[in-house]
Amino acid sequence: MMRRAPRLRRGLRLMAAAWPACMCLAALGQTPAHTAALQACPTVKHEIVDLDMLADGLKHSSAVGMFEKLQLKSAIDELVARLKAFHGGARSYTLAQLQEQYDLLMMRIARQLQDKDLALHGRLCNAWEPLWGQLQDRGRFLEKFS
Repeated sequence: MMRRAPRLRRGLRLMAAAWPACMCLAALGQTPAHTAALQACPTVKHEIVDLDMLADGLKHSSAVGMFEKLQLKSAIDELVARLKAFHGGARSYTLAQLQEQYDLLMMRIARQLQDKDLALHGRLCNAWEPLWGQLQDRGRFLEKFS
Protein backbone atom coordinates (compact mmCIF):
# COMPACT_ATOMS: atom_id res chain seq x y z
CA MET A 1 0.00 0.00 0.00
CA MET A 2 2.84 2.36 0.77
CA ARG A 3 4.20 2.01 -2.76
CA ARG A 4 0.85 2.74 -4.39
CA ALA A 5 0.22 5.96 -2.45
CA PRO A 6 2.51 8.13 -4.62
CA ARG A 7 0.93 6.70 -7.79
CA LEU A 8 -2.53 7.34 -6.41
CA ARG A 9 -1.62 10.90 -5.43
CA ARG A 10 -0.06 11.48 -8.87
CA GLY A 11 -3.20 10.10 -10.52
CA LEU A 12 -5.40 12.31 -8.38
CA ARG A 13 -3.31 15.37 -9.29
CA LEU A 14 -3.69 14.51 -12.99
CA MET A 15 -7.43 14.06 -12.58
CA ALA A 16 -7.67 17.31 -10.66
CA ALA A 17 -5.98 19.14 -13.51
CA ALA A 18 -8.46 17.73 -16.01
CA TRP A 19 -11.52 17.82 -13.78
CA PRO A 20 -11.06 20.62 -11.19
CA ALA A 21 -14.26 19.74 -9.35
CA CYS A 22 -13.01 16.20 -8.65
CA MET A 23 -11.19 17.37 -5.58
CA CYS A 24 -14.45 18.40 -3.89
CA LEU A 25 -16.08 14.98 -4.01
CA ALA A 26 -19.01 14.57 -1.69
CA ALA A 27 -19.09 11.65 0.69
CA LEU A 28 -22.19 10.31 -1.07
CA GLY A 29 -24.01 11.14 -4.26
CA GLN A 30 -22.92 12.83 -7.43
CA THR A 31 -20.12 15.34 -7.60
CA PRO A 32 -20.15 18.46 -9.75
CA ALA A 33 -17.52 16.91 -12.05
CA HIS A 34 -19.51 13.69 -12.25
CA THR A 35 -22.67 15.61 -13.15
CA ALA A 36 -20.82 17.75 -15.72
CA ALA A 37 -19.27 14.66 -17.30
CA LEU A 38 -22.66 13.00 -17.63
CA GLN A 39 -24.26 16.12 -19.10
CA ALA A 40 -21.60 16.23 -21.83
CA CYS A 41 -22.45 12.71 -23.00
CA PRO A 42 -23.90 11.88 -26.39
CA THR A 43 -27.02 9.70 -26.46
CA VAL A 44 -26.75 6.16 -27.76
CA LYS A 45 -29.02 3.14 -28.17
CA HIS A 46 -26.71 0.28 -27.16
CA GLU A 47 -25.90 -0.16 -23.51
CA ILE A 48 -22.95 -1.40 -21.50
CA VAL A 49 -24.30 -3.78 -18.88
CA ASP A 50 -21.13 -4.83 -17.06
CA LEU A 51 -17.40 -4.18 -16.74
CA ASP A 52 -16.61 -6.89 -19.27
CA MET A 53 -18.55 -5.01 -21.96
CA LEU A 54 -16.76 -1.79 -21.01
CA ALA A 55 -13.36 -3.51 -21.18
CA ASP A 56 -14.25 -5.05 -24.54
CA GLY A 57 -15.34 -1.66 -25.88
CA LEU A 58 -12.09 -0.07 -24.73
CA LYS A 59 -10.06 -2.93 -26.19
CA HIS A 60 -11.53 -2.33 -29.65
CA SER A 61 -11.58 1.47 -29.53
CA SER A 62 -9.01 3.38 -31.55
CA ALA A 63 -9.58 6.39 -29.28
CA VAL A 64 -7.37 4.90 -26.57
CA GLY A 65 -3.70 4.12 -27.16
CA MET A 66 -2.18 0.76 -26.25
CA PHE A 67 -0.25 2.08 -23.24
CA GLU A 68 -3.36 3.78 -21.83
CA LYS A 69 -5.39 0.60 -22.42
CA LEU A 70 -2.93 -1.32 -20.26
CA GLN A 71 -3.06 1.35 -17.57
CA LEU A 72 -6.88 1.37 -17.62
CA LYS A 73 -7.00 -2.43 -17.38
CA SER A 74 -4.70 -2.30 -14.39
CA ALA A 75 -6.79 0.43 -12.75
CA ILE A 76 -10.02 -1.54 -13.34
CA ASP A 77 -8.44 -4.71 -11.92
CA GLU A 78 -7.21 -2.79 -8.87
CA LEU A 79 -10.66 -1.31 -8.22
CA VAL A 80 -12.29 -4.73 -8.58
CA ALA A 81 -9.75 -6.18 -6.10
CA ARG A 82 -10.54 -3.41 -3.59
CA LEU A 83 -14.26 -4.00 -4.00
CA LYS A 84 -13.75 -7.75 -3.59
CA ALA A 85 -11.89 -7.09 -0.32
CA PHE A 86 -14.62 -4.67 0.81
CA HIS A 87 -17.39 -7.16 0.10
CA GLY A 88 -15.31 -9.87 1.77
CA GLY A 89 -15.29 -7.92 5.03
CA ALA A 90 -12.03 -5.96 4.82
CA ARG A 91 -12.61 -2.31 5.54
CA SER A 92 -9.44 -0.71 4.16
CA TYR A 93 -11.70 1.60 2.16
CA THR A 94 -15.19 2.86 2.83
CA LEU A 95 -17.88 2.52 0.19
CA ALA A 96 -17.71 6.30 -0.33
CA GLN A 97 -13.96 6.09 -0.99
CA LEU A 98 -14.49 3.24 -3.42
CA GLN A 99 -17.17 5.23 -5.21
CA GLU A 100 -14.77 8.16 -5.46
CA GLN A 101 -12.14 5.87 -7.01
CA TYR A 102 -14.77 4.48 -9.39
CA ASP A 103 -15.89 7.98 -10.42
CA LEU A 104 -12.29 9.09 -11.02
CA LEU A 105 -11.65 6.01 -13.15
CA MET A 106 -14.82 6.55 -15.17
CA MET A 107 -13.92 10.23 -15.70
CA ARG A 108 -10.46 9.18 -16.86
CA ILE A 109 -12.00 6.77 -19.37
CA ALA A 110 -14.58 9.36 -20.49
CA ARG A 111 -11.80 11.89 -21.07
CA GLN A 112 -10.01 9.40 -23.33
CA LEU A 113 -13.15 8.73 -25.36
CA GLN A 114 -14.52 12.27 -25.53
CA ASP A 115 -14.48 13.60 -29.11
CA LYS A 116 -12.73 10.44 -30.36
CA ASP A 117 -15.27 7.62 -29.90
CA LEU A 118 -18.66 9.22 -29.33
CA ALA A 119 -20.57 5.94 -29.43
CA LEU A 120 -18.50 4.32 -26.67
CA HIS A 121 -18.42 7.59 -24.73
CA GLY A 122 -22.21 7.72 -24.75
CA ARG A 123 -22.46 4.05 -23.74
CA LEU A 124 -20.03 4.69 -20.89
CA CYS A 125 -22.09 7.63 -19.65
CA ASN A 126 -25.32 5.63 -19.77
CA ALA A 127 -23.68 2.79 -17.84
CA TRP A 128 -21.99 4.95 -15.17
CA GLU A 129 -24.68 4.65 -12.49
CA PRO A 130 -25.92 1.11 -13.30
CA LEU A 131 -22.36 -0.25 -13.19
CA TRP A 132 -21.75 1.36 -9.82
CA GLY A 133 -25.03 -0.12 -8.61
CA GLN A 134 -23.78 -3.58 -9.57
CA LEU A 135 -20.38 -3.06 -7.98
CA GLN A 136 -21.68 -1.76 -4.66
CA ASP A 137 -24.33 -4.47 -4.29
CA ARG A 138 -22.59 -7.30 -2.42
CA GLY A 139 -24.78 -10.09 -3.84
CA ARG A 140 -24.50 -9.02 -7.47
CA PHE A 141 -20.79 -8.30 -7.10
CA LEU A 142 -19.99 -11.70 -5.57
CA GLU A 143 -22.14 -13.42 -8.19
CA LYS A 144 -20.06 -11.81 -10.94
CA PHE A 145 -16.57 -11.78 -9.40
CA SER A 146 -16.37 -14.82 -7.13
